[in-house]
Amino acid sequence: MTEEEFADLFHQALERAVENAEHRLARPIPRRFAVTVFGAGYSGVIMSPEQAVRVLYLGPDRYYRIIDVAVVAVEQDRCTAFVRISGHAPGSFDETWNDPPGAGPFKQILAQEIKVE
Repeated sequence: MTEEEFADLFHQALERAVENAEHRLARPIPRRFAVTVFGAGYSGVIMSPEQAVRVLYLGPDRYYRIIDVAVVAVEQDRCTAFVRISGHAPGSFDETWNDPPGAGPFKQILAQEIKVE
């Protein structure tokens, strides 16, 4: 998988996280993202989705096994996605979470609380 294909997969995961949050909050959420990354040496670093892809993509044959994704905050013009890299050793794409099939390492989780500003 190329970095561009991985970026598409990540953007799909962000979209699913927004849909989950919209369902929970019963309101539309902006599709402009700030991404807060945890794990693999990061502790809540805020970055753009493009910067996050550069952190999350390890190469065409090596992937983090599980990357949790959830919307944790909603502002008027953007939302913040929580992204946590699991502590598992990276492996092949076949060794990633991949549930539902095609999701790769991206696992949808639900935030206990979604901060709304």
